[in-house]
Amino acid sequence: MNQEKELFSKMLSGLKARKEAVSRKEYAPLIEEAEALLLKYSTGNSTADISKEALSELYFLTAELLFGNDLAARAATHSKNLANEAKTLEYYNKAIELLDKEEYTCSLWDFLSTAGHRDESIAALDRFIERTGGTAKILSQAAEYILMYADSEDTKTIQKSVNYFYRAIEKEPDRYDTYWAFWTDLEEAVDVCPQLFKEAVLCINKLVELSLPETSKNHDTLGNRYFDMTLLYIKMKEYNKAIKSAQKGLAICGQSNYGKTLLAHCYHITNQPKLAAKYYLAFENIQDIVPSDYQNEYLLYLNRSKKHCKSLWDRTKEFFRNLFKR
Repeated sequence: MNQEKELFSKMLSGLKARKEAVSRKEYAPLIEEAEALLLKYSTGNSTADISKEALSELYFLTAELLFGNDLAARAATHSKNLANEAKTLEYYNKAIELLDKEEYTCSLWDFLSTAGHRDESIAALDRFIERTGGTAKILSQAAEYILMYADSEDTKTIQKSVNYFYRAIEKEPDRYDTYWAFWTDLEEAVDVCPQLFKEAVLCINKLVELSLPETSKNHDTLGNRYFDMTLLYIKMKEYNKAIKSAQKGLAICGQSNYGKTLLAHCYHITNQPKLAAKYYLAFENIQDIVPSDYQNEYLLYLNRSKKHCKSLWDRTKEFFRNLFKR
């Protein structure tokens, strides 16, 4: 009996290793072997006392193989295999039933969302959170995904997303990925849901804070985060804060066209035309103005500059004409 358990363990390890060594297109023989093992060890056809953990691993591995194989086939044929999809879902659910692991639920969510089952994928995350209280990763994933598809007038769903976000940062207050995932949704969501400005400010400030140390893996993106902060403050019409964050971003990324445009726009809005002109006229080409919404402002300062140059040239010519008349 112990020998059979050892054999099962070796076969499972071997399948895992081979999965990592081949492409998805080559999963078919591995799927056959995995399903043969399931047939033997999950239906009482073996006398070996296989643990729930080991059997759960096998179900999960088989589901992952089927999912990977389906992705490869879908890329080649542009069609779905509904029978394989149903079988994959069954194996994921059995793995989770035997062992409630974060990894399994994340993969189930990935499978369901990739297959286009949006509501089912959210429900899978909800169930894990209800059963276990959730982890920062799962709560963050749920918050991001729910907000991504929420209707701007569906305040109940939006609040559910926000609640998951706060629960995620309560569990891991300094987890960069939580703030980043939610920020990528909030960046545009605030345009139609201004009630989310509070969370947007929280996220972008925390992203900057976590990127400040030179040892941070995200330190090289700090300048861009300051520009994100600038655009957020522009949307909130807090232009003095926007100017400060743009200046901080340009202190790091001095050649950023995006940063220069944002700062020029802020100076224009706050009636500081000389400073607006300084940054707008640093551009030689209108295509360099990002966002393109500000191109009209750029043309305004460009035309003023041309008129000024023409006027100066006319005055210079007049000076020399008068000089030579003497």
